[in-house]
Amino acid sequence: MELWVIFILAGLLAGFLAGLLGIGGGFVVVPVLIWALPAAGVSVEHVAHFAIGTSLLSICVTAISSARAHHKKQAVDWRLFAIIAPGLVIGSLAGAALAAVLSGRLLIIVFVTGAILTAIYLLSGHKPKAHPTESRWPFFSYGNFTGVVSALIGIGGGSVLVPFLVYKGKSMVQSVGTAAACGFPIALFGALGYGISGWQQKINVEYSTGYLYWPAFFGIVVFSSLSAPLGAKLAHFVSEQRLKQIFAVFLFFTSGQILYSHWF
Repeated sequence: MELWVIFILAGLLAGFLAGLLGIGGGFVVVPVLIWALPAAGVSVEHVAHFAIGTSLLSICVTAISSARAHHKKQAVDWRLFAIIAPGLVIGSLAGAALAAVLSGRLLIIVFVTGAILTAIYLLSGHKPKAHPTESRWPFFSYGNFTGVVSALIGIGGGSVLVPFLVYKGKSMVQSVGTAAACGFPIALFGALGYGISGWQQKINVEYSTGYLYWPAFFGIVVFSSLSAPLGAKLAHFVSEQRLKQIFAVFLFFTSGQILYSHWF
């Protein structure tokens, strides 16, 4: 299959699932790119770095759109965002720098572990009890952690940040909206880190900057914006619990596919 067709399909799927499940798309984009990018001349050793860096780059665009939508519904706590954001920036840059020194295989293991843990959490039905606090440090510190994890596995951070914000006494609506806004600094500085790291290591792949592969970025961004509204409409006809189950099964399936293709 032609590469551009794969990137278009990845964008359509990522957008559809983002609308259906309320995710940033990283858990969709990264597995597809890990499978597809070797055909673009990316070495097996660096394919995970390119997949995660390019995923973060695409989330920069989708995060802006998502944040605007939540802002219009007054669901973003911008005061809290200002507290968390510096931690996210530091964590994202640190995560990208750490990824640069990890082997491709180890980075894949980190991604698969994150996907499986997310799937287990979704299936558990866990609802954290609120423990409100007025201190800024827990939010800043958890922002560091969220940035590192997100940059290592190529996601917008919502699946990591939302449970914490609920735990700290924020409503689910504000937690999701604020996490959506937080996706932008995570993705921007994470992608910047991957671009710089790949450039410093003199990674030479056509149509790329460092670990950022531009044809995949444009295909994903353009076509995910077309399919996201369809997923959002379908979401109104499926229960929240069923949506979580569907996404969990998807994560288990893609994790298994990645492990099988790289180790068997």
